Amino acid sequence: MATAAASQAAALRWEVEDGVAVLVLDVPGRPVNVLSPELTREFERALERLARREDGVRAAVLLSGKPGVWIAGADIDLFRTLTRPEEAEALSRHAQELMNRLAALPVPLVAAIEGVALGGGLELALACSYRVAADTPKTRLGLPEVQLGLLPGAGGTQRLPRLIGVRSALDLMLTGRQLDPRRASKLGLVDEVVPAPILRRIAVQRARELADGQRAPHLPRERGSPVAWERVPGAVALVLRQARAQVVRQTKGHYPAPLRILEVVGRTWNRPLAEGLREEARAFGALAVTPESRALVHIFFASNRAKEDPPLPPGVRAPTVQRMMVVGAGFMGAGIAAVSAQNGIRVRLKDVNAEALGRGLRTARQLLEAYAQRRRLPRWERTKLFDRLQPTLRYNGLRHAELVVEAVFEDVELKRHVFRELEAAAAPTTVLASNTSTIPIARLAEAVQRPERVIGLHFFSPVERMPLVEVIVPSTAAPAAVALGHRYVKAIGKTPIRVADRPGFYVNRILGPYVQEALLLLESGVPIEAIDAAAVAWGLPVGPITLLDEVGLDVAQKSGEILRQAFGDRGAASDALARLMADGRLGRKNGRGFFRYEAGKRRGVDAEVYRLLGVQPGAAPPTPELQDRLVLPLLNEAVRALEEGVIDSPDVGDIGAVFGFGFPPFRGGPFWHLDQVGLSTVVARLEELTRRFGRRFEPTALLRAKAERGERFYA
Repeated sequence: MATAAASQAAALRWEVEDGVAVLVLDVPGRPVNVLSPELTREFERALERLARREDGVRAAVLLSGKPGVWIAGADIDLFRTLTRPEEAEALSRHAQELMNRLAALPVPLVAAIEGVALGGGLELALACSYRVAADTPKTRLGLPEVQLGLLPGAGGTQRLPRLIGVRSALDLMLTGRQLDPRRASKLGLVDEVVPAPILRRIAVQRARELADGQRAPHLPRERGSPVAWERVPGAVALVLRQARAQVVRQTKGHYPAPLRILEVVGRTWNRPLAEGLREEARAFGALAVTPESRALVHIFFASNRAKEDPPLPPGVRAPTVQRMMVVGAGFMGAGIAAVSAQNGIRVRLKDVNAEALGRGLRTARQLLEAYAQRRRLPRWERTKLFDRLQPTLRYNGLRHAELVVEAVFEDVELKRHVFRELEAAAAPTTVLASNTSTIPIARLAEAVQRPERVIGLHFFSPVERMPLVEVIVPSTAAPAAVALGHRYVKAIGKTPIRVADRPGFYVNRILGPYVQEALLLLESGVPIEAIDAAAVAWGLPVGPITLLDEVGLDVAQKSGEILRQAFGDRGAASDALARLMADGRLGRKNGRGFFRYEAGKRRGVDAEVYRLLGVQPGAAPPTPELQDRLVLPLLNEAVRALEEGVIDSPDVGDIGAVFGFGFPPFRGGPFWHLDQVGLSTVVARLEELTRRFGRRFEPTALLRAKAERGERFYA
């Protein structure tokens, strides 16, 4: 029978159940459990009680009192206060000491994991005697520190390879990916997977069995790998060489953390644990104060701020989206429908004829099937998943929907016609959203009687992979409509940013000068390969010419025309896209663009493009000059968007660029990067380019003013 002793502290309850201490972790005032200094002190006191076998305990279990979260990791706020490597190294050593004390307890401790066990949370579990995981969708285990430019600093680089082998440990640490309970069990990361309702009972039972010697603890080795073939001379060295080659290929050397992880594991995997921990702490200290880690931590916090719900007037509420309709079953519409259905929303996918609807339904179901396979959903869950998506040729059921997303062709009159139909069929409270990437939402809102419920939801392609959605806010939109759209975006696992209803919105607007400059460089004879290579070397995922082929020349041309109409007085424009489209070139989608394609695979630059543009490719300017001409107009336009109120903060601008088109995360976004380079330095370079190439490079007034005052975008 369970008895409860006095609570040890507010965040960590001490309960005794037939000789087993059940420690229930529930940090007050926080949605998740994180390893803060305050919680660490409470945990240390609990370990002292266990070491004394207080209340006659002979074993212990660590549970979480928060649904869906075991321990989400360390309190990342701590990382922003670090200024010297020595401070960060001391933080790591303190965390390691806590895990060492846990591992040395005279009584077995069972980790009963339900929900996320990430970073320091998983490192704590690794120090336990035994790990039992609940078989729930929210249970995830991983070491995501690399995504913050760090390595695991509480023993993870040492205990994980000694528990599951070097190759598997590197896979988790270098990618930051999270495992579901079944995959974690297969690797040996957890010892058992049980249904959530019996997690506590099984964990307590296993704790007793460990105390009685009926079951052996599953602990990391003191040194070396538990995988037999990795103990063959040279085997681990081969794994490390292969991993390093892959890291360099994928990161282009821009991210120091993965390489430092490889270095630490390579030097310590077969050495005593204490030596390995010292190496880990030193490496953690060095990484924590790098510019790359600072930028990645900034992105982490900025993305969290972007997800904060917008304020609502007193008495106004925004319902959650449980039912919705997507109008337009093309590639984008099918993607929006699939992502919504996989996140628990009942979706009706509509189109005007059965053939188009059938194509869209097949696309959506393929996406759902891929999702079900990744998540290894059982048959009954797959059935529920597919049942959430229903096709329709009519607007039946729309009156029960909280949201409808229009995703038809980019034609103003067609969209206005659809909006009039939607208003007639929907309930007065249904929010009407357009997925347009170019058309002002205000023009669509003019077509309805209640414009206050019309917003924009600009998804990026492919929907299932791109993490950003721009929530477009026209001046007529009601706060409740904006809040509903914002919450819906979060509910489907995306990051929302709220932007004003201006030409190009935010992401496409700041891409405009970047793409335009690339085309002007091409028309001046700079080879396509040199333009793209300069952008990729700077850290962008693809070059601007490749981006045009991937997006589609027709889509880029339409977006560019809207930007030219709005801002054409700023400088030179290229007609390269129009000339290529006149030759029937649309990019990858029809196998003809700036590049050649065979069976859907890119085969290199199409030399015919130079003839069509009337240029002879020659020597390229130095890479730094190419990079300045491509990137500085983008940064300048981001500042202008802030100046004009398109975005309301530098945070929003940074997240929009990083999540919207792959602005290098290690640079922190346009505004963070401007601060690091120095605003006066950027202004001086823009002024030089203005003198050489024209007023399209002229610094915006806000950038110039802040530079003159010696200010930054971030304090």
